[in-house]
Amino acid sequence: MTLMPWLRRHPLLGYFALTYGISWGGILAVLAVSGFDVTALRPLDTGLIFVSMLLGPSVAGLLMTTLLDGRAGLRELKSRLLRWRVGARWYALALLTMPVLMLAVLWPFSFVVDPAFAPRLQWSLLAIGLIAGTFEEIGWTAFATPRLLERWRPVAAGLSLGLMWAMWHLLVDIQQNDSAMGAGWLLEFAVLYIATLTAYRVLMTWMFSHTDSLLLAVLMHASYTGWLLALFPATSFEQGLAWQTTLAAALWMVVAVFIGAFGRSWQHQWRTA
Repeated sequence: MTLMPWLRRHPLLGYFALTYGISWGGILAVLAVSGFDVTALRPLDTGLIFVSMLLGPSVAGLLMTTLLDGRAGLRELKSRLLRWRVGARWYALALLTMPVLMLAVLWPFSFVVDPAFAPRLQWSLLAIGLIAGTFEEIGWTAFATPRLLERWRPVAAGLSLGLMWAMWHLLVDIQQNDSAMGAGWLLEFAVLYIATLTAYRVLMTWMFSHTDSLLLAVLMHASYTGWLLALFPATSFEQGLAWQTTLAAALWMVVAVFIGAFGRSWQHQWRTA
């Protein structure tokens, strides 16, 4: 079987393989130059790792869209990126979920348990969130989400994509935290990535299934990454697990509340234009 017929039959497998291949391949190439010694990484190396992560989902999304849907697919991507008339409630969900929950978790911890839990309010880091959201959602939302919604309801689609999104961070998280945390990084990864990102992606998928707005997905992703970095407290490993677990639980509570309040719309079946 040649490549194109296989990709048409398995577009999601092709997209995920390309996304992981570009991102992880770039990371491994940078690490190989340093002899896989993370202590020898220079700022340039760290920057190249960040670029590799961004290029994975974005290049894979654009390439797969071009190969499978041609110019019509690229025009649809552009249309979704410019779709901003979606209602104030959706902007509230996209922009406020993360900062409200983080402050609701960190401030009580800082008052009752330890001042170290206080958010640090590093405003400049919000820009990283916008960069990550813009590049990544060209793939996660623009390419993968519509195809998942053709098969499954928003909850199932969000869960599956959330797990793929979380596991995509695995290699860079090992590179950053294995030497500092030892085996403890597995627990940190399970909480901060698998539990938290999966819940957040369920909300993102539900939102996209109702708005068809890539712009809103970019903003929601930017809000997550930007506020996580901007508010991240100077806590110990054990303290970090405490507030991160609470944040993950809070996100799942939001998902449960939305399902309870908008049960019928959570069963909304995606319809292609």
